[in-house]
Amino acid sequence: MSATLKLGFALEHSLGHATHAKNLKAALASDSLVHPTFVELPYHNTPGAWAKLPGVRSNWSLRASLGAYLGLRGQSFDALFFHTQVTALLAAGMLQKTPGLISLDATPLQYDRLGAHYGHTPGNGRVEVLKARLNQRAFSAARGLITWSQWAKDSLVADYGVPADKVFVIPPGVDIAAWDAARALRQPRAAGAPLNILFVGGDFVRKGGDTLLTAFARLPESVRRTAHLHLVTQATELATTENITVHNGVTPNSERLRTLFAEADLFVFPTRADCLPQAVLEAMAAGLPVITTAVAAIPEAVIDNETGKLVPVGDDAALAIALEHLLTDHALRLRLGRNAREAALERYDAAVNYPRILARLKGLAPLTPARRGEYKEHPLVPPAERGMGGR
Repeated sequence: MSATLKLGFALEHSLGHATHAKNLKAALASDSLVHPTFVELPYHNTPGAWAKLPGVRSNWSLRASLGAYLGLRGQSFDALFFHTQVTALLAAGMLQKTPGLISLDATPLQYDRLGAHYGHTPGNGRVEVLKARLNQRAFSAARGLITWSQWAKDSLVADYGVPADKVFVIPPGVDIAAWDAARALRQPRAAGAPLNILFVGGDFVRKGGDTLLTAFARLPESVRRTAHLHLVTQATELATTENITVHNGVTPNSERLRTLFAEADLFVFPTRADCLPQAVLEAMAAGLPVITTAVAAIPEAVIDNETGKLVPVGDDAALAIALEHLLTDHALRLRLGRNAREAALERYDAAVNYPRILARLKGLAPLTPARRGEYKEHPLVPPAERGMGGR
């Protein structure tokens, strides 16, 4: 029997999922006993001539799932991994033959509820009914589901009838070592230098950048002149002023971005729609208190008055109060930042979370027909991560 495991991955490659895919691949790079095959699916992916089928070109879930199916079909794998569920609409047949996991940050119903802020509207009735049935089949066929949050798990259980013990909450991780290196380069603050407020959001309005600008303008002049606002965004219509700097063209995981985090004193992210944003987890890893909104799974990471401040969506007055509080209370700002850092180390360390995901996946391998009965436990999987095979 060969010790090498053949694992197939279908990975959504849009928005923050590109970072997740990169981290997952990095965790696999050092594992010589795994032979992975990756099917990466960027948002603008169009699966060739199949895109001419009615509804495919205009529907991301159908495009992604068709791309995943075409990329994985006809190959033999020990286990399969789909992230997110938009890649798995056509996966039920594969998952009935080969054990696998479906990973997601939000269920389709949750995404529909947030969708207006993403420019997403549900398709026509027939397409949506078909998608719901295909999702239900895929969820049922998968040996397990991994969610980024309890919020998403609760929806799988309540809205889709997935047994709770079939769903495992494993959040995405942050490369703690990389953020530590950036923190080590931080220079001592000069006397009288302003405090740096950092915002990171490519989609400026969805991420609440407009709310932040209004809140910043509401600050008393005596407070505002002690702060400098740094906006990292794709929005090019914004202007740099005396105490506001706009940073365009900053790429994820870049040295420039890590430097901005290292030089920041607090992170502000008043988003209108997100699931569990990577930027918030990175800010926590950088030891920053976070001011954000109680949207989706964010309250699982940012605990009000423990690791940051939570404000209502679109409420610039409440945001201004939270900003003033943290800008003027040095001890509170430091305490929340320390707590955020400890929470990141405890719950969002990539060096811990990605091996947990892969251990779950590798634990399925003995259940493939070719391996069934040859051994009871896979030697690569820690005992604590075994036991999924009975479902």
